Amino acid sequence: MRTLLLLFVLGISLIGFSQEKQNSVKLIKQKHLTNLPSASAVKLLDGSIYIIGDDSPFLYKLDSSFAIISKTLITGNDSMPNGRVPKAIKADFESMAVFQDKKEFYLLVLSSGSKEITRDTIHLISLKENRVVKSKNVRPLYNLIIEKAGLPLDGINIEALTMNKSNVYMMQRGNNNENLIMTFNTKDFMKYLNKENANIPDFSITRFLLPAMENTLAGFSGACILKDNSGLLFTASLEASTNVYDDGEILGSYVGTIKFSDFEEGRSTAELVVVNGETLKTKLEGISIKSVVDNKITIIAVSDNDDGTSWIYEMEYVVGID
Repeated sequence: MRTLLLLFVLGISLIGFSQEKQNSVKLIKQKHLTNLPSASAVKLLDGSIYIIGDDSPFLYKLDSSFAIISKTLITGNDSMPNGRVPKAIKADFESMAVFQDKKEFYLLVLSSGSKEITRDTIHLISLKENRVVKSKNVRPLYNLIIEKAGLPLDGINIEALTMNKSNVYMMQRGNNNENLIMTFNTKDFMKYLNKENANIPDFSITRFLLPAMENTLAGFSGACILKDNSGLLFTASLEASTNVYDDGEILGSYVGTIKFSDFEEGRSTAELVVVNGETLKTKLEGISIKSVVDNKITIIAVSDNDDGTSWIYEMEYVVGID
């Protein structure tokens, strides 16, 4: 079935996906984060960089030079062998979004859902209070996504989350099945999070076709809203794994965009990250925008090395070069 899906995607990729050759990704600087395990999402806010890792219980705060200046315990125990939570019990924090309520900012940290009990919670973190102010088990929501999307019972793997005032976008990684985006009304989603007995909010599902390489489909791994609110900026990584639980060989990563005007058609553009003529064989897991000047987007991205360390990158994504 996986081979058939790959052939299907390759056969119709020109319909739902275009790799615009005039786009480009340029590496500006990078740093090896030896004391931050398995980076999985990144957000920039008021000059600070916030990062989570899929086998770390902390929210890390970094300065502009990529130095860790503080960390906040999200859940669990801060006593970890080799600085990492064992795979069997880790929360698998894979995505994070910024939420603003009046003048106060919060971060939403979401587990992937790829394993029941340990990986099905969303946490609301107050940056003003520097603590978790709300946590909720979202397994019922994940089960509904599985049902509506026709995913296998063990097939859910939410790896990206972003939001604006109107909508929340939750993104299913499709390295072994389809890439999906679930769209929620923001007010309804936050009501569901904050009220214990609130109903699961309505949502739509859009299927997206991403590129493939060496018999491996790219899968959504991170996202943020474009500064002009015209669409999404995303990362998608190529990991040769046959399921949502085990790691696989990393073949590379893409940076791309989805315009809201093309959203319903499942259209996207993406560019393979190449440095000095060679594919950057890292698993980009999160992306955030630092600045935008004309058609040049300066981004901060993070990667998970699967070895207890991470990389952080500053890149320039140029859109629409003639």
